[in-house]
Amino acid sequence: MQWLLLAVWSALILCFARRNARRLRPLMAMGLAGAMGTQLMLLMLDGLFTWQAALPLHLCSLFGVLCIPMLWRAPAPLVEAVCFLGAPGALLTLFFPAVLRCSHPLMMQWAFYQLHVLVALMPLYFVQTGKPLPTDPRRTLVLGNGYLVLISLINRIFDANYLFLRAAPVGTPLEWLFRHGMPTYLCALEILCMLVFSWLRPLYAYWRK
Repeated sequence: MQWLLLAVWSALILCFARRNARRLRPLMAMGLAGAMGTQLMLLMLDGLFTWQAALPLHLCSLFGVLCIPMLWRAPAPLVEAVCFLGAPGALLTLFFPAVLRCSHPLMMQWAFYQLHVLVALMPLYFVQTGKPLPTDPRRTLVLGNGYLVLISLINRIFDANYLFLRAAPVGTPLEWLFRHGMPTYLCALEILCMLVFSWLRPLYAYWRK
């Protein structure tokens, strides 16, 4: 399902973002809002609409919210954050999905995949609409670490597991890293982020040309 959605939204962006962005923006915004609204509705139906599960504090949920206004106005710090953190994180999640179990699994899967597909395609949308891609990830690294500290505090207050800082999702590479203890887990996340940044810098620099 995720690869079909990726193909459909990629085709829409490639075909219409450059020539008819005025119509594509509302469509993408509705896609993001519909995916997030569907997930929240399903959580409410199953009695899971809680502080521990429903806040948009995971990276992809956070960027799902931020990407809606960014379709019209995209400040540089947010462009950097979505290109260096949001998009690669969402793309990786499509390979290792951790979909919340509920009474309507197909609807939840559709909403989960659509949200992550649209966040993952934001760099492509920027390119097609003439927005230059960032090449300096340093500000994103600082902001990302600040957000990590903030979510750690929120997890303690609400006994939650946002950003998977207290337990890794089953069936993902994070689960293997988590088995080696929290210090190793956090260090590995930092190293992985810096590796991804180092790979994306030349790619975005080439794309800018």
